[in-house]
Amino acid sequence: MAGKFVVCIFLLGVISFTYRRLLSYLRYFQQEEYHEARFKGWLNEKKAYDTRGAAVALVVAGSAVVWIHPAWTIISGIVGACALYWITHIIEGDPRTSGKLTLKMTQRASKIFYLSGFFALLVILGIAVLGVLASPCCPSLCVPSSGLPVTPQGWKSLVVVALASTLLFRCTPFLLILANKVLSPAEKRLQNFYVDDAKRILREVNPFIIGITGSYGKTGAKAALGELLPQCVGPTFWPKKSINTVMGITRDIRENLRTHHKFAVIEMGAYGIGSIQRLCGLTPPKAAIVTAVGIMHLERFGSEENVFIAKSELAQAVPEDGILVCNGDNPGARRMAEANRKSTTLLYGLDPTSGPLDCCATEILFTSEGTKCVVQWKGEAFHVQTPLLGRPALSNALAAFTMACALGASPAYAAAALGNLQPVDNRLVLDRKGSVSFIRDAYNSNPTGFSAALEILHTIEGKRKILLTPGMVELGDRQYKENELIAEKAAKVCDLIVVISPVNRDALLSGLTKAEYPKERTIVVETRAQAFTYLTQHQIPGDLVLIENDLGDLLEGEVKF
Repeated sequence: MAGKFVVCIFLLGVISFTYRRLLSYLRYFQQEEYHEARFKGWLNEKKAYDTRGAAVALVVAGSAVVWIHPAWTIISGIVGACALYWITHIIEGDPRTSGKLTLKMTQRASKIFYLSGFFALLVILGIAVLGVLASPCCPSLCVPSSGLPVTPQGWKSLVVVALASTLLFRCTPFLLILANKVLSPAEKRLQNFYVDDAKRILREVNPFIIGITGSYGKTGAKAALGELLPQCVGPTFWPKKSINTVMGITRDIRENLRTHHKFAVIEMGAYGIGSIQRLCGLTPPKAAIVTAVGIMHLERFGSEENVFIAKSELAQAVPEDGILVCNGDNPGARRMAEANRKSTTLLYGLDPTSGPLDCCATEILFTSEGTKCVVQWKGEAFHVQTPLLGRPALSNALAAFTMACALGASPAYAAAALGNLQPVDNRLVLDRKGSVSFIRDAYNSNPTGFSAALEILHTIEGKRKILLTPGMVELGDRQYKENELIAEKAAKVCDLIVVISPVNRDALLSGLTKAEYPKERTIVVETRAQAFTYLTQHQIPGDLVLIENDLGDLLEGEVKF
């Protein structure tokens, strides 16, 4: 009986451990948008397979073999079960409340979790059966030190159960993948139903749809246009934050699009050639804004030409009598405007030397209160003051101004309304906390945006100029060089640089070395939390800190299970 009891106790520990582990892996699977290949790639790259649980199970099995005694068998099983609980519930914490991006138990996530949990229970049941079958497979033994007979049922069963559990722990993430595969056909049917319903709503409301895409800047341009149009032209629907996928937009349409909306501003993200074409099938655009065509997410597309092809799908979807507004400062966007002429094709920008511009900002001045400039539009000049900071944000405001005017807004009124625009969260937002100021540009980063952030850091007054950054990611074979170059720029501006994470560490340090930046002014840490801890301990009144980029859980630091 003691043997069966201790095996049951250990199996309860295995169940508790597996339950929490499935949630932990599901958090990362969700961040990979349930893309199986990317999730497997992350597992292999980070070596994120279980070691802690397997180590406990192996110790339990080993101790049961070495100390063949009923009392020790019981102790091993109970201690092992407690250790498994301690690892997942104390050390690792609840993934639904911990981490940069917590696990959101959406309908899809819940289905994957419960089905994978069912698979895990079947495996655990199989392990229990193995433990039972192991009982009669070994003859009776004696404990040498005492001569007491010991039935093999306890220690033999525990050894088999513990060893089998190590395999379960190592394979836990694949249970999620299996569950996702099983659920995929039903999930696809459900998604198609939601998409069809969103299309029905769009047909009934029939708003004027403006699509926005770009390698960067699309969320900022969407927010600027979404705020500007209601003030200048008419009621406007626009999904908040960075919603730019088919299902994200579908959900927002079904929940928030109303009959009074005259316009719909849709951000269109590209995860490969064909992504935007699919989005245009859901929300057919009558007008479009292209903010940039660059090397952001180059790793995903393979080449700059593929990026151009993918982004061109939006311009191609706009009808000939539609409106196309492109960033004239960006060579790829300017090229797209030339290749996809519409009845109204307009260029905006901050640099008239790069070619003719229909809308241009001049006399640009950045201050701690925002940006002052003069907006030139069709021979008229409008003095503008906006809370937005940085050239990318000002460029996005010009894109919104140009589109609003093309849709019939009064240029003077639209220019005045630019003063009401608010910066998008974590995109060059200036915050003051006590005697220290922070420039938060942590949402994402690219060479253009990083350079603009350094310009703001240089312009705004501060006793020390401090940079916290993990560098830029998803730049393909350009990533090392671009991070090296940006570090050389940062060296000219910053009094202290904190390099976060090993991801771009070598490139950033190489750039600082080339710029002859003093090593004592460079701090290297593993995580953002460590960077903030250092900053808190060493900050002085008047510091100005630029937080440039923030790697997600998938990239920052090592993952240990």
